[in-house]
Amino acid sequence: MKSRLLAGAAAVALALLFTLGGVGRAAAAPPDSALLPLDQYTSEKGRELGRKYAEELRALASGIYHCIPWLEVQEHSLGFYRPKHLGGGDSRYLSMRAFIEQDASPDFARLTVANQAAAMYARYVAALLKRMARSQALTADPGVEGFTIILEWLKQSARAASDRPIHETVAVFIDKASALDFLAGRITPRALADRAQIRLWDGETSLENLRLTRLAEDDFVSTYKMKDYQLDPRVTCP
Repeated sequence: MKSRLLAGAAAVALALLFTLGGVGRAAAAPPDSALLPLDQYTSEKGRELGRKYAEELRALASGIYHCIPWLEVQEHSLGFYRPKHLGGGDSRYLSMRAFIEQDASPDFARLTVANQAAAMYARYVAALLKRMARSQALTADPGVEGFTIILEWLKQSARAASDRPIHETVAVFIDKASALDFLAGRITPRALADRAQIRLWDGETSLENLRLTRLAEDDFVSTYKMKDYQLDPRVTCP
């Protein structure tokens, strides 16, 4: 997969979501490189969670690397971050940031930014949340209070060859109770989106108070097959 650089101001905007790093350079990461290093956590609680669930994080990163190869989990972006919008305290969410490689699509480009974000949400959030919550020990741990999924994709618009790439971004923050309700089938995708805290960026511009629409179920992750991609025979994808 080809790595990319996140647009500068968009990187600054994303950095405001967390109390620690991991949101600057967007580079394709092999499974181990996706994990946030222990020395980059800013509290003992974060370090302990990173240490305790290191194998679960590696398995999560490896599963995405092999089974969803067009989705790049970024370097040092997988770990237990504290979302800034939660205010004081040291609430830790299992978090990841991923770049979605996709071909240009006129139909997709014609959608509003909110509808593009809704399409990406429907396609990826449930699938990634299921992977993130696979460990019963992790989801039962009171120190893990939720999940964050940040998705980025290249803005599809006419640009001069000299222009830097611009990303569209949706950041989804889901408290653990809502995540578990959804995974157990007690609430719908629409209800999950209504409960989640969702932030959108159109390139470098933060978009406030947008409600996602078009949240029908999407089985793209489980059905799409990349042309000429050969899965490692030692790997089984669910």
